[in-house]
Amino acid sequence: MVSCGHFGDAARANKGEPQPGGGQFDNPNLIYPGQELDLPAADEPADPPVDSGDTTPPTEDTPDEPPAPETNPGHDDAQPPPPATTEPSPSSTPEAGDRTVPSRHADDEELAPAAVWMGAGVLAAALVGTLGVRRRLQQRRLRPGRRIPMPQGRAAATEQGLRAAQLPTGFDLLDAALRSLALNLAEAHRDLPVIEAVVLHESKVELHLDQDTAPMKPFTAAAGRQDMWICAASSPGLADEETLKAADAPYPALVSIGWDNQGHLVLVDLEHVGILQLAGHQTFARHVLQAIAVELANTPLPGHMEVAALGEALPRLESAAPERVVRTTDLTHAVADLSAHAADQRRALAGTGAISLRQARLREDAGGAWTAHIVLAADLPQGADSDRLVDMLTEQPRTAAAVITTAPALADDERRSVWTLNRQGPDDTIVLPGSGLPVHLQGLSDEHYEDAVELLTLAASEADVPAPAWVTSHDDETPTEDEDGLPAEYADLEDEEIAAQAAPPARTAQTPDTPATTGHGADILTLEKPAVAAPAVRPDDEPTGPSLAEVLAEDDIRDDGAPHPDFSTWVMQPDPTAPRAAEPRKAVHATLPPDTPPTPAPKPDRDVGPAVLVLGPIAVEGATGRLDSNRRSRGIELAAFLALNPGVDHHAIDDALWPGQPGNKNMRNSVISRTRSWLDKDPDGNAHFPRVQDTGDSRYRLGPKATCDWTTFQKHARKGLADQGEDGDLAPRRALALIRGRPFTGIDPGRYAWAEPAVQEMISAITHVAYELSTRRREAGDYPAALWAARTGLLAAEENETLHRQIFLAHHAAGDMPALRLAAATLAKINERLGGGVDMDAETAELLRNLLPQPTRTR
Repeated sequence: MVSCGHFGDAARANKGEPQPGGGQFDNPNLIYPGQELDLPAADEPADPPVDSGDTTPPTEDTPDEPPAPETNPGHDDAQPPPPATTEPSPSSTPEAGDRTVPSRHADDEELAPAAVWMGAGVLAAALVGTLGVRRRLQQRRLRPGRRIPMPQGRAAATEQGLRAAQLPTGFDLLDAALRSLALNLAEAHRDLPVIEAVVLHESKVELHLDQDTAPMKPFTAAAGRQDMWICAASSPGLADEETLKAADAPYPALVSIGWDNQGHLVLVDLEHVGILQLAGHQTFARHVLQAIAVELANTPLPGHMEVAALGEALPRLESAAPERVVRTTDLTHAVADLSAHAADQRRALAGTGAISLRQARLREDAGGAWTAHIVLAADLPQGADSDRLVDMLTEQPRTAAAVITTAPALADDERRSVWTLNRQGPDDTIVLPGSGLPVHLQGLSDEHYEDAVELLTLAASEADVPAPAWVTSHDDETPTEDEDGLPAEYADLEDEEIAAQAAPPARTAQTPDTPATTGHGADILTLEKPAVAAPAVRPDDEPTGPSLAEVLAEDDIRDDGAPHPDFSTWVMQPDPTAPRAAEPRKAVHATLPPDTPPTPAPKPDRDVGPAVLVLGPIAVEGATGRLDSNRRSRGIELAAFLALNPGVDHHAIDDALWPGQPGNKNMRNSVISRTRSWLDKDPDGNAHFPRVQDTGDSRYRLGPKATCDWTTFQKHARKGLADQGEDGDLAPRRALALIRGRPFTGIDPGRYAWAEPAVQEMISAITHVAYELSTRRREAGDYPAALWAARTGLLAAEENETLHRQIFLAHHAAGDMPALRLAAATLAKINERLGGGVDMDAETAELLRNLLPQPTRTR
């Protein structure tokens, strides 16, 4: 039995685990027969479980150690407050599966860095999403041999907390539901309804309207109410993805402000609100403003928005989100900008004949004219400018504009157009105007606001930093034919000239070596602006290439009307004349051709040891023990963490696998014991995951025969980068042969919060090695090998334009102009999907103009 006090802990600990019959555990109210759960410790300490494969109790795996220093200087405003005693409105009645808002305690400052973000799922998800897009853009333009800047210290701990706290927020469902609604209303010649509040459940969206209104699909009216519409995720009225492309976001100024009593996210439409005053305690009001500001700068909802930070409010926000936020020096300038914005929109309304924004947004003739303009102000001095600001926002017809302020000057304003949210303390519940919903306002402390701004600013930087020390460190060990991961027959090529058309080597058992220091980033960030390469100069007698529009026109690329191939399917085909490598003698894993019928997997060789694979879909292969499939994901994460971080204590394991949660010795020891049994032992009886007492330093690490593809990659990459001779090309080939995709693909977004620095280091290292090998082979006239190296690197970072340029150069050198055009079109399609669409780098565009021949024009 699980006590009521521990039920939430059990639910969180098992979230995402596989369930019998398929699916993942995400609803604590639905537990199926045969499902196994990791349970937290009971109130009274009990003897920890002992795995059948171990003779020593797991409690001995955690020797007494001094407590780790606390690293949480922030406060807890990103965490929702406890349920208040305010009576909820009829719409917020608890239902099955609802979760209660976590409580806030006076000693929250003692929590781990991740804990302060628990409950701030939408804010965390928005920030993590923005960081992901920006780092792809940084990797896209990264110079070979350099690294993108990554956060250090408190900011790094904050990012780990963000990644641990991000939860499915329902924004995809909200976006689809609202755009489906817009399409249906337009077809029925009806206006958009006025929304007082939106409540996001895990599988439905709830709209609270300002008045009774007949529902429109995909929404239906709540029982006995016409002022509350509901759209379930299973609603048949939701339009498909292709149809939704024809609809703009009808409510682009939605922003979350907190949670209801069941922990559901509550949003308001700033366009409808107009003036939002955050009153009450000055510090708490500022924290609410900071949370709203960071979300507006990173909103996961589509649509363009302009945000103006007034005066000294919200420092550095414009640097963190330059594409959306501007700094306005004083109220006079802010009023002037807002006045011009309002005048433009009122002229557009008059031109379309629409009487309101709710009507105009559903028309096709001025879809881009309704950009929302939001002013964020800590203070609004009383006077003519403030009065003019209020008048503009309340004048009819209303425009897409709003002001959010903590200024007390509006507290005595009796105009009903001002929404005032009074928060006196972190545990206060406010009643939302209009809908009457009780809401716990979310906030962002000063420290965590600074961390969020630093993360965003660093991820937007165009500077890069030096590579870590492992790239240039010397390795005295010379790999033998069994250690380097390749069959002995292929190793003979080290003494010969590398075959020009050699096929990628077969994947075999990984290198059993001591894990190398990962070195995910430099200790001191030395930022350096990359130099802009000078455009290549064409001789005057060379024909001028076509424009990029001509280059990328589909009719010029494929005359047969065939669809463009999927870039992810590009592989280097072996030359039939090249020598074939013999089958490996100790194969742990192999890549079979797509048309080969599946065959039973061979039994793993116990003499080789398990292999932790992170350079692609994450997996552990070669584990000969037993572990239930619904517990394997946690074991894989532990194995990956130890492979990349050997020699850690149990505090580090707790922080990595259960960030933000109090240490649970029994749970940790259960996972460790099961993982040890699963990884099993070598023929000599040595565990591949030794007991902590047997490691010599009382730290956790995998055994010497357990391998990791990343450490093997590092060994080959280090050797290949140091050897510029032809014989040195074999090592980078071996390194790239380990790449199966983007590192750490297929992971649960709620886990592996610790892995982001490693992922970015792996991507940078892979693209560096791929660039180096592709350049060498192209200069040697080995164009197929040059293409293979560049395309293999793109498996890890398809956005990297340096590698795309390598492909362009190889095709041009080989005289294959159709392939060059197809490669250019492939890059254009990748860029269309990246961050809402980006242009090619100027260097890439100029290279294409130089390489592509001028089309022949006939009269």
